[in-house]
Amino acid sequence: MRREENGAAATLAIFTIFVILCSVLALHTFEAGYQRQLSMVQQRMATDATRAVAATVESELNYTLRLAVEAGMYEVGRWGENKEKTRVENILRTYFNQRIEAGWSYSNENIYVPPSDENSLVLVWLPDGSLRASGYLNAIFTHVMGARAYGVKLDAGVVPRYGRMYYLAYLIWGQAQDMYGDTLTTFQNELKENYKCEYLDFSLYRTTDGRLRLTVVDDYAGRAIAEG
Repeated sequence: MRREENGAAATLAIFTIFVILCSVLALHTFEAGYQRQLSMVQQRMATDATRAVAATVESELNYTLRLAVEAGMYEVGRWGENKEKTRVENILRTYFNQRIEAGWSYSNENIYVPPSDENSLVLVWLPDGSLRASGYLNAIFTHVMGARAYGVKLDAGVVPRYGRMYYLAYLIWGQAQDMYGDTLTTFQNELKENYKCEYLDFSLYRTTDGRLRLTVVDDYAGRAIAEG
């Protein structure tokens, strides 16, 4: 009887140890699986966050680029100067790169955006006086967990207000070459009416020697174009 009791106790002890080992193994497997799943979720979150930061920076840089184009056009043209393409381009590149140099601050993100140059930012002047700026910056967005996003696409096809005025000045000056007296006055009044929604005003007259004089005025910022 005692031998049977001893044998049953030994079997129970072995079974207990087996159950404990199985429980420990199951717990370890569960923890490992949970950690892997948690790591995958965190990695996906890091990837999504990095992509969102990259998209935000790209959107901000394109907005800044449009403002830089307008600033360059205004700075050159606000006193009625001729459009100096090189000067406009230099001004807008300076403004644009100043924003890049200021950098960005996002938690858990390291952002590198190189300044623009002739290769990364292409400027094309269009017939209507507008300036199209497009290009690509080899930017790198790195999350602390290792997720990365690459590149910033630039595209700011805009018609700056000064470019619009410059285009209209040449267009109207050509149309009015053969107009005199009341015909010229009527044409001027039509221009005022047609373009008042753009807050543009026009002055057309002949000088004493018969030359045509045209002035386009920006009601927001004063005289911007004077053609003769």
